[in-house]
Amino acid sequence: MKVPTNRIKDSISFYVDQLLPLYGENESKQLVMMLIEHFFGFDRKHLILHPEERISESEMLTIHFAVKDLLKSKPIQYIMGKAFFCDRWFKVNENVLIPRQETEELVGYASNFLKSQKSRCFLDIGTGSGCIAISLALDIEDSVAEAIDISPQAIEIARLNALSLNADVKFQVVDILTYNNSSSAQEYDLIVSNPPYVTPSEKSFMQKNVLEWEPHLALFVSDDDPLQFFRQIAMVSLTRLKSGGMLLFEINERYGFEVNALLSEFEYRKVHIINDIHSRNRFISALKA
Repeated sequence: MKVPTNRIKDSISFYVDQLLPLYGENESKQLVMMLIEHFFGFDRKHLILHPEERISESEMLTIHFAVKDLLKSKPIQYIMGKAFFCDRWFKVNENVLIPRQETEELVGYASNFLKSQKSRCFLDIGTGSGCIAISLALDIEDSVAEAIDISPQAIEIARLNALSLNADVKFQVVDILTYNNSSSAQEYDLIVSNPPYVTPSEKSFMQKNVLEWEPHLALFVSDDDPLQFFRQIAMVSLTRLKSGGMLLFEINERYGFEVNALLSEFEYRKVHIINDIHSRNRFISALKA
């Protein structure tokens, strides 16, 4: 079965019907409209004013293959090659996690703390697309921004995002698990991280579009040691944070109290678990003594 005509409104109806079994009516309409606007620049208002708007055969194929990807559960952000985060568009592909709404809250907490500091120097560990570091660098005047990730492909995307958004961030490929504290004399006011925190035992609860498409390197940590990254980053931060500096994590809600206890064992002070907009234990902040 093919689209009956090359009018955009017919394509919309046809492809919404194709997506209905997987996404439901409202999300199917939203996804198709996002594709139409992304590829052709036509929003809802334009289509209302121009109901007979048509597209070429090659343009119809573009939508066709995009919808085929959606039917394979490929996230629309990867199809479009971009994701919206903190009021900006960031380039994304399968080498980086898709920025989440909850992580915008993390940026908000980090921003509020940095604004109270004089030097405003921070490090983002596990930067991925660079969305956290870049958002902070653009929002905080005179900040000194650094970010690291184990993935060279992720760092490439982060650098492209910094370039396109005109953000001054120093990116480096670094494995935090083998990080050498003696390699840098820089001290930070803030160290922020959204590290891998999903355990393989949680896979059965995950959506297909995440499990099959987003990078496992950035998602998963061993069931045997789910606090591995939090422990290592906390240890590194003891020497890299200034006195009174903040360590800020996004966390797995299942392990909030364990991370809290871990930071207390390292003698961080004012350790707080912070709920996200869904009232889930999502963040932890702590200050270096």
